[in-house]
Amino acid sequence: MTRITLLIALCTAPLLAQASPADPNQAYIDATFTAMDANNDGRVDKTEYATFQQERFSKQADSIDAAFSAMDRNKDGRISKEEANVVPEIAKYFAGLDTDGDDYLSLKEMQQAMVAAQTADAPTK
Repeated sequence: MTRITLLIALCTAPLLAQASPADPNQAYIDATFTAMDANNDGRVDKTEYATFQQERFSKQADSIDAAFSAMDRNKDGRISKEEANVVPEIAKYFAGLDTDGDDYLSLKEMQQAMVAAQTADAPTK
């Protein structure tokens, strides 16, 4: 599993939790559509989509910030390999997330990984 796949999984977990066990893929699609369709007209326009994405990104950024703070036990503004062990999936992909190779994760590195996960499937122009 790549770090992008990991972060996508972590960020979409709340929506998946609402999914029906009978068909999780369809339930996820339905729940996401319902969340985007703010005016409940059965359609998603550009404004609804943009609003949904911005709110989703904001919630995920807050989650990353909170997770970072929880892992940073000594409050030095960076996550050591030892501190990362609190979250096994972060520890597992520590080297890939540590983009500057300083053996620590910064909040910026965690945020960049989240943005990379968000834009991994974005179409290129």
